[in-house]
Amino acid sequence: MSTTSVPFQSVIRPDLSLKRRSPQSNPPMEADDIVPKERRIAGPYGQASLQEAWDKLYRARALLEAEQAHLRDDRITLQGEFESLDQRETALAARELRIMQLESRAALEQAEAEMARESESTIAKLTRAPFDMARSVFGHKK
Repeated sequence: MSTTSVPFQSVIRPDLSLKRRSPQSNPPMEADDIVPKERRIAGPYGQASLQEAWDKLYRARALLEAEQAHLRDDRITLQGEFESLDQRETALAARELRIMQLESRAALEQAEAEMARESESTIAKLTRAPFDMARSVFGHKK
């Protein structure tokens, strides 16, 4: 076997070989690329860094104010819903009270009518009996 080593790409396909970078050129993706060049030059306390920090603060404050506005709107909406529920509850209680009064008045009138019938004399009951029977037979009820 031959002891000389020949590059793999140059032997088979020379057009596929990669060109070597010069040592002075930076790799395409460095950790320093995340930080803007002005900031790298000026350091962490430079004008560009300070401006970037203030921009972040303004953005955070704008987001906070937007969230506060949404929260305030939600509170106002919920307060309106609670007030409408209270009004509906009050209206329902008033309706129930009115229905109870009507029912008690009807029961009182019925009790008074029964008391009046029981307090009638025997002669009035006897004279009224044929008419009550005729009403019950012909469908006309009192």
